[in-house]
Amino acid sequence: MQRKITTVSDDVPVVEGAEEEVRPWHRRFAVDLFNRSWDLLEQAERSADEDAEMLAAAFGSAWHWQQVGTAENIALGDHQIAKIASHVGQPALALYYARRALEAIEIGHFGDWQVAAAYEGMARACAAAGDAAQRDYWVQRCTIALGAVPDAADRSVVAEQLLNLPRTPAQEE
Repeated sequence: MQRKITTVSDDVPVVEGAEEEVRPWHRRFAVDLFNRSWDLLEQAERSADEDAEMLAAAFGSAWHWQQVGTAENIALGDHQIAKIASHVGQPALALYYARRALEAIEIGHFGDWQVAAAYEGMARACAAAGDAAQRDYWVQRCTIALGAVPDAADRSVVAEQLLNLPRTPAQEE
């Protein structure tokens, strides 16, 4: 077994294990960070520090999935970043990651609920960017896609997110 030791400071060495030892940790951190970002997202009220933590957790999860996950895991990590960015007032970041997720999901043909979720993510990012026309376009695409989702539980998760989609500032006037 080969180990690599990196010194972080004069007195604290960090031991890096072989790839087969590290993979389970990447998976665990990917899941734990995704769940942490989701828990923070579901809080009724968050501080600015919690918003920053939520975004950092989503990025951390996505990075760990890039190390060990499937193309689907990576796409869903991008989707989570887009969702969080939409909630914390980062529309350009939300659009970027929503597009990445949509492209990966369409290329990967992962499943009907993932397509619907990607469309919901695009609608949410467009709403965050203040683009009512594009928001409505993606809401319509998501609504149609939900009709193709065979599993009621999967369908209801995406449908609930779609119902809780924020209006754009122009739509609130």
